[in-house]
Amino acid sequence: MKEYILTSLILIAGSCKSPSHITESTKSTGPGSETILSSSIQKAGVITVGGLTFNYIEQGTGQPVVLIHGSVSDYREWSNQMAVLSQYYRVIAYSRRYHWPNLPPGSDADASLEKQVEDLIGIITALGPGPVHIIGHSYGGAVALHLTLRRPDLVQTLVLAEPAVAGVLSNTAENDSALKEGQTIRAKMKEVFASGNAELIVRTYADHVAPGSFEKSGPEERKMLLENVLAFQLDNTSQRPPFTCGEAQKIGIPVLVISGNLSPLGLQRIAEMTAQCIKGSQLVKIAKATHWMVREQPKLFNDAVLEFLNKNKK
Repeated sequence: MKEYILTSLILIAGSCKSPSHITESTKSTGPGSETILSSSIQKAGVITVGGLTFNYIEQGTGQPVVLIHGSVSDYREWSNQMAVLSQYYRVIAYSRRYHWPNLPPGSDADASLEKQVEDLIGIITALGPGPVHIIGHSYGGAVALHLTLRRPDLVQTLVLAEPAVAGVLSNTAENDSALKEGQTIRAKMKEVFASGNAELIVRTYADHVAPGSFEKSGPEERKMLLENVLAFQLDNTSQRPPFTCGEAQKIGIPVLVISGNLSPLGLQRIAEMTAQCIKGSQLVKIAKATHWMVREQPKLFNDAVLEFLNKNKK
């Protein structure tokens, strides 16, 4: 495992048939924003997998890169990545089941990790062709890792931004603080979920993973967070099989693990152990970033991702 800490820009070497059940619309990328660098068209579509509909956005051409968002979020999480990455790749970001703008959960909702892996298999297969590069954040990283174990033929590389796989932590003194931290936040979230207060739920989670971020967030970001509270609760309470270090050792593709140096120590430790367990992986820590690094430090995040992807093109 190689480890780096990013505090400034990375220099990037090099230049850097639709299935019937997919519907698409298109919109031009808006000019005038410094974060919008791509002149390509962004397409919005809906795909049906296993009886559920999934909204997605797509931009660019070339090798496919699939973005999987984390908790209390949806495909809007990647607003600072789409245009940048699509200069070099075909970038697809979808909203996981029950996340906005997909249908909300009903009384029979099943948000188990197994179902979410099946969703991703269907989405990759329908949008094709594989294998794809996958970037997964938090819970999205857990989905990406379990997919790679189940269908390695679909995955070319993995980028994991603090994946939610606490199972890589063995029960040792070295991991004691991280394990206790996880138990504490799970107990606290159980209490606030019972309150049914959406803003309290978001604030409590944000105070743990990204202190101060909710207070500094703009209206659009707050809207996204609050619109995904029901799906967030299902993510937390649905069945999630553990992903252990032994399972991580079975992964044989290039992997980049990214962590924020202001994230909770438990999340940093999980990222470190994930990278340690996956042979040949690379660990990057982004300075002045919490668990919500994709929004807080988008340039450093994007540069690290592009350097990794460009090195591992086939």
